[in-house]
Amino acid sequence: MEAKTPISHLLWMMGYARNPAWWSQHTALVGTDTELVPALAEAYARAADQAVATGLLSGYREVEDSAAVLHGRLRVGEQITRRFGLGLPVEIRYDEYDQDIPENQLLLAATIALLSLPSLPQQLRNRLARLRQVLADVTLPVRGTEPTWTPTRLNRRYHWALYLAELILDHRSVEYRAGSVRIRGFVLDMWKVFEDFLITATAESIGRHGDRGVRPGALEPRRYLDDGHTVTLKPDLTWLDARGTPVTVIDAKYKLLGAGTTGTNADIYQMVAYCTGMNLREAHLVYAQGEIEPRALDIIGSDITIECHALDLTLPPALLLASVGSLIDTIRTRRNAATR
Repeated sequence: MEAKTPISHLLWMMGYARNPAWWSQHTALVGTDTELVPALAEAYARAADQAVATGLLSGYREVEDSAAVLHGRLRVGEQITRRFGLGLPVEIRYDEYDQDIPENQLLLAATIALLSLPSLPQQLRNRLARLRQVLADVTLPVRGTEPTWTPTRLNRRYHWALYLAELILDHRSVEYRAGSVRIRGFVLDMWKVFEDFLITATAESIGRHGDRGVRPGALEPRRYLDDGHTVTLKPDLTWLDARGTPVTVIDAKYKLLGAGTTGTNADIYQMVAYCTGMNLREAHLVYAQGEIEPRALDIIGSDITIECHALDLTLPPALLLASVGSLIDTIRTRRNAATR
């Protein structure tokens, strides 16, 4: 059985997973709509209106062009390969100061993405249409090649709108995928939203005490269950101590942990495999809903303990973050006591 998450909390969790530093300080920026798309669209329209209220942001962007007069910098390679030694036109590169910058391009892309969705309230659609008109002279980026941006003092008034724009562009879809929730043109893998949030939040909490929480990937070597290296181990998060040694693993499960129960057999088997292959004495399953008090399973014939925890996703964001911090503190305290 899946857990139920309030829409406003879901949006905040999605944002936090992308940028924990910013979203941890902004825990009340989404509305109270009971449907995902209206809530996201309303929050975005409000943020974008505030961002452009005093006019569109302008900035420098690099332009490559062919011209009859040299200004800026000559692109020597292109001049040779394209013009075969001819003097004109010249291939140049220069900096242009205007409003066609990444920040405005992202706002335009997000605005058009929302306007393409059916069943938006007409008043909200009208607000988005006005915003699109304000952005009329901005270039619409090709889908999948949207520019990146860097938060600075100069674009501070755009920050909220841009973080929401990134969420919109990340989760837009026109396809149905099995095991997903398709909501009016947006596809959200609910387990992935929960996993991304939990792993980001736990890694942040772990890092505050000098250790590291890492996902499988470039920073973490491949680990296997068998000598032949055919069965790969990929826990959601591996907790490394200050020396880089794995001390435990954490897996997120977007499921309801029933009263008085532990995780499902498959979940427990998975964690035992992680402990066996990585020579760990403990592993932790974190469920999206259920009894908050952890439940421990001592595995017969080994020194492995699997602990099952649950989070209350109905908590306000600040309290939800605090509960993740408490969970990590509990794990750390027990681990320190066991090593004495």
